[in-house]
Amino acid sequence: MKASVVLPVYNKAPFLRECLDSIFAQSFRDYELIAVDDASTDDSLQVLRSITDPRMRVIALDHNLGPGGAAQRGIDAANGEYILRVDADDVMLPGRFAGQVALLDSDRTIGACSGHLQLMNDPSILYRVELDDEDCKAGLLFGVPLNQPACAYRRSVLVEHGVRYRDEWPRYGEDWMHQVQLSRVTRFKNQDEALILYRRGPSNSSYGRDRNADLRFLYVHVFGELGYPITPDELDIHSYCVRFFPEPPGASHIRRYRNWLDKLVRLNDERRTFDRNAFKRRLDRIWDELYFPLPQYGWGPTWAYWWAGGKVSAKGLYYLIATIARGGLGERRTAR
Repeated sequence: MKASVVLPVYNKAPFLRECLDSIFAQSFRDYELIAVDDASTDDSLQVLRSITDPRMRVIALDHNLGPGGAAQRGIDAANGEYILRVDADDVMLPGRFAGQVALLDSDRTIGACSGHLQLMNDPSILYRVELDDEDCKAGLLFGVPLNQPACAYRRSVLVEHGVRYRDEWPRYGEDWMHQVQLSRVTRFKNQDEALILYRRGPSNSSYGRDRNADLRFLYVHVFGELGYPITPDELDIHSYCVRFFPEPPGASHIRRYRNWLDKLVRLNDERRTFDRNAFKRRLDRIWDELYFPLPQYGWGPTWAYWWAGGKVSAKGLYYLIATIARGGLGERRTAR
């Protein structure tokens, strides 16, 4: 058996048939499909049991474990050389499985891969990932290097190194925690193409959650696993890396943030956790991208960004002018 497709399912009945149709329509055919119903309270299990394709097995859990726990039960039951992860509300593009199997076949040092996600109903929006191992891992302090709904894993790497989703993990961010484990034992690679149509909305596990609380918890875990110290104050300022502001940013926040990025560079130089050039590129891009939300918070943080060495591109200048034209950069109160 070349591949095992692992499909965790919880209350996805409205989307399941479309997802399953896209799996069975793949150009690559040498796979088994393991669907794990995570004690759904809707008709998901009935939909799964109505499928007669002999490649499919259904595991019905008697109590809800969450997406990580359900996925792990499927991985534990898998026989394939590769694990192809699928989310039950997404649609696979026809060549996804074939491309990922070919990539893993081509280089045995690669233990995990993914690709871009194309937003369903809006092909212009892609959730992109870095392509090469050094650039993927250089982003581990800031988010996931692999798009989990499009992930493929070499099963032997997971088994030999004991890389598992843990039942005690939270039900959001488990992909990041899993990938931190995986980053220590294998190389990553991503394809420069969209592999799935991604459904965004209430069916997502992140929908309606407290993002500040989630980020703080995950930062503590990830920084601890990678051996990087972080204080409570730095936890708040680190969220600027994903342009999330726990409170309206002021000039002092921008100065602290610049100092924090410089500290991360020094820490990595000491620990050599990430490729130095790749890490510097990632931090430079994060710093450049911070500019765009700042004008809406007034001149204070905007001027502080410039004084801290921030550069304004032609796109940034256009955004600034447009913000002023809309009446921004004037009266909005910001924290100091």
